[in-house]
Amino acid sequence: MLALVGCKSPREVVKEVTIIETHDSIHFVHDTLYFDVPVQTAQIVTHDSTSVLENDYAMSQVKVNKDGTLSHKLETKPQSVPVPFEKPVETKTQVIHKDKRVEVPVPVEKKLTPWEKFRMDAFWWLLGATALSVGVIFRKPLFALVRRFI
Repeated sequence: MLALVGCKSPREVVKEVTIIETHDSIHFVHDTLYFDVPVQTAQIVTHDSTSVLENDYAMSQVKVNKDGTLSHKLETKPQSVPVPFEKPVETKTQVIHKDKRVEVPVPVEKKLTPWEKFRMDAFWWLLGATALSVGVIFRKPLFALVRRFI
């Protein structure tokens, strides 16, 4: 009976699978921040011949008055000062892999012969006929066994 069993043509099957991968990473980028300098004013009057007012971001005016005094005025300009810093940037990456179920028939070198087709189709008929003949041949012992349990 096993010799009469046929086989299906093999097929390659890929099941449907979804894989989601999430990657979080933080890296630093060079960036520049602009700092606003507020307006500042300073003024001094002295009887000396020299006067110094100093500031990194300032405009200086010196003036000798008619009465012999020296007037010195220092005024900062409103401006933005660049300050370099490292800016953290967070990156989220999501990768989705999807595999779908696909049946791919495998090519066969040659077709089945009529005898091979008959053996594949006739297997179930021969199995049923064999079971029926076993039942007919051993009907008396089978009925006796069934009556014992009933």
